[in-house]
Amino acid sequence: MNWMHLIEAAKLLAGATDAAAAPGRPRQAMLKRAVSAAYYALFHALCFSNANTLTGTLSPGNRPAWIRAYRALDHGSAKNRMEQHLADLPAGIQTFAGAFRILQEQRHKADYDPAARFRRSAVIRLIGRAEIAAQAFCEAEVAERRGLATLVLFRNR
Repeated sequence: MNWMHLIEAAKLLAGATDAAAAPGRPRQAMLKRAVSAAYYALFHALCFSNANTLTGTLSPGNRPAWIRAYRALDHGSAKNRMEQHLADLPAGIQTFAGAFRILQEQRHKADYDPAARFRRSAVIRLIGRAEIAAQAFCEAEVAERRGLATLVLFRNR
């Protein structure tokens, strides 16, 4: 799953692009789906990085291991471990970790709170935050992203 495509989908859902701009306010369902897509952009950027940094880029020879590494990430433990070690993370990774926490909280609100209401402007800001965080994360050094992969995927003993 390409995180950039999820950001693009979030922008379309929120009516944040000229092509998607429609008169009137977007429905809450569209705004909520936009929040969810923005969070999942971060989640899949992390999954992709984890798999690539731990197993190498996807190829026929490493496909089972790559998929296992990609699918190993747990939403809650990833957020908690990044929060617990935030001060120890490099700057670009800290930006990502902060956005991951906020977007996950907002996604839970969007997906599970039927009374939650979102404003288009707030959703567009969340999408922008997710996009900036994902870009900063992807530009981080491979060793930094590998360090985050081991932090979020493996527990300490």
